[in-house]
Amino acid sequence: MKVYHSIVIAVLLALTAGSVTVAARDLISRRILLEKEGGSIEVEAKNANDSQTRDTVREQLQSDLRTNIPSSTPALQQHRKEIKYSFEKTKRGGRIRMQTHDPQALAAVQSYLKTQMTSSGNDKAVALTFVKGTSLIVVPVTINDQGPFTFLLDTGASNSILSTAIADRLRIPHGAKETLFSAGGNVNVNLRTIDSFQVGQARLTHLEIAVSEFQLLHTLNVQGILGADYLRQFKVFIDYDNKVVEIEPCCTESLSMLEA
Repeated sequence: MKVYHSIVIAVLLALTAGSVTVAARDLISRRILLEKEGGSIEVEAKNANDSQTRDTVREQLQSDLRTNIPSSTPALQQHRKEIKYSFEKTKRGGRIRMQTHDPQALAAVQSYLKTQMTSSGNDKAVALTFVKGTSLIVVPVTINDQGPFTFLLDTGASNSILSTAIADRLRIPHGAKETLFSAGGNVNVNLRTIDSFQVGQARLTHLEIAVSEFQLLHTLNVQGILGADYLRQFKVFIDYDNKVVEIEPCCTESLSMLEA
């Protein structure tokens, strides 16, 4: 029992730093939630009868609450007085709540929690945002290992589009001129070949992308549109509760998952 208890402690020590190991995932589940006034980190034993893991989770969360989380980033340190931290027991473990009414402190809290989402052992998860005042989803995209750039995730768009300004900044060579047909009218584009296109840990290589100063990009204040021509090469799951998109490959000949 002492050996088992030591393993539980070891895999929990780094929980709120995000580095959940394979062994930890066998014992516990971890959930990050963004809320109107902050957010929370919830950790629980997977087995309802595993009281030892449950108790160790609670002890470690309370320890992290006292010593680690409030000073884990410069922004959290700066707004420490504006943020209320609390610990709550759950049936199988516990949660740490981080709440504030201060806009800058709220930004610091949610920035920290989004980092936790993408480093919590789920390499497929990408933190999403929304176009202001809408439910339209925006995800960060890296092109030719530069960025990230903001792309609208649009399952209804047949083609992905990159802003001409970004393509020129990246010095992507010009290609053939074409016209795309869309519900919003015809769009004149220049087809350019990019070396790599990456969303989270999912990476496409040596592909064409349509480049245009499409008016919709300016209207929505994004730098590109992620359409069906790219999305069909992924399996995409949208988690609105945790505000993440999970992406995994479905076409191995053109896509790879990078090691974290």
